Amino acid sequence: MSTIQHPAGGRIRTSRNLRGLRDYATQIAPVVCVITRRDSTCPARGELTVIYADGAIGRESFASHPIMIDFVRNRRTWRGAELRYLDGDMGYLSYPGILQGARA
Repeated sequence: MSTIQHPAGGRIRTSRNLRGLRDYATQIAPVVCVITRRDSTCPARGELTVIYADGAIGRESFASHPIMIDFVRNRRTWRGAELRYLDGDMGYLSYPGILQGARA
């Protein structure tokens, strides 16, 4: 379940899926920063944080870290945003969900 919270702490929107994060970016405020990290309790999982221009913060948890990275890279409306991959160099994805190393 994804949630979008106001900077003061109140919940703005809740969604069962990722559509809430995407719709907020296209309808209300553009994305300024996207932060990805591995879940501290289970390294196979991923945690996504999205910061919008109006200060709202969206959060989502993914069952698969590579799928999360693939999701972020496929968002055209998020391409102008700052991307922070907190788990180091992610290389590139050649096929959905398949993580490949960066080429020199």
